[in-house]
Amino acid sequence: MLKVLKNIQLEGDKVIWGVVFALSIFSILLVYSTAGWDFLFNHLIKLFIGLFFLYQVHKIKFKYFAKIGVLGFFISIVLLILVFIMGVTVNGASRWLSIAGFQFQPSDIAKLSILLFMARQLSKYRADIKNFKYLSFYILFPLFVICALILPNNFSTSALIFLNGLVLMYVAKINIKHIISIISVGLFGASLIYIVAKTNPEFTNQFMPRSSTWVSRIDSYFVDEKKQELNQDYQQQQALVAVYNGGFSGKGPGKSTQRNLLPYSSSDFIFAIMVEEYGLIFGALLPILLYLILFYRALRIANKITSVFGGLLCVGLMFSLVFQAFINMLVSVGVLPVTGQTLPLISMGGTSILFTCITVGIILSVSNDTSDRRYETA
Repeated sequence: MLKVLKNIQLEGDKVIWGVVFALSIFSILLVYSTAGWDFLFNHLIKLFIGLFFLYQVHKIKFKYFAKIGVLGFFISIVLLILVFIMGVTVNGASRWLSIAGFQFQPSDIAKLSILLFMARQLSKYRADIKNFKYLSFYILFPLFVICALILPNNFSTSALIFLNGLVLMYVAKINIKHIISIISVGLFGASLIYIVAKTNPEFTNQFMPRSSTWVSRIDSYFVDEKKQELNQDYQQQQALVAVYNGGFSGKGPGKSTQRNLLPYSSSDFIFAIMVEEYGLIFGALLPILLYLILFYRALRIANKITSVFGGLLCVGLMFSLVFQAFINMLVSVGVLPVTGQTLPLISMGGTSILFTCITVGIILSVSNDTSDRRYETA
């Protein structure tokens, strides 16, 4: 065992490694507090598997992720289509596939694959995509296909992928007029879906089973304060109680009272329990600081590396991770409507932990080549 541990070499950005381990410790403490020993044991297995994949991925030369992204993109399309044919419904949403007894969300694969694919396309065709026609073919069409396949069962993930794609295009210095046009089309499409779902729910539910849920959450969010208090999602009500109970110093590890009342307290709303137990400083500000450090380190890596593909990978993937974290936190404190997004590296989960760890592993792979000054171009 000691020989195995001695052979483990953590390469790449050491600060990112430190933050990953810190967030993992938070995860273990909070899952034990919210779910107990039985779930903790299962979570530990998934967490160690995730960290194992992170370690293995960070050893791979990042240039190979260009080809992996292409393969992952087409596999994602097939898996997302299979969700419509043989998807497993969990908590009212058909987002899962079950293969050989193993359940997973293809959207997690698609969320990572499309960013790898777009980073490859943006770096490989950077001269051509100045023309909107080529931008549409090489970048926008693949992004639209993935978002469209995820949208019927998971609006928030589809919107998140769309925003991540826009950020990646901005970092790649795509003409800002093109980006504004894309945003306008996206807002128009979202507004059209909302109007149709609200005025003709029976028709919309045939194609988008979750559309009524989206409409109710949006309506409850954009009403006046008195009505909002009455209509506010039960989960958010309990989450706000947990945050309020935590106060400045928190109740202490394992002393949450809201964990038994708050649904998904170990996954979607784990941030609320974190604040309740550890308070404003260690339960809120410290995790926020850790996520900001991750993003800052990714920006530093991107600035050091000469590969366009590597730089886009770093910024795009880390923005996706950190942006999801802030969405989760803002939902827990009632600033945003419920989205179902987990807190990366902290929430209990299966495929979400695995693909979050793979994401960090890819970023560390880029940082490893940067620190060794062995630059690769896509």
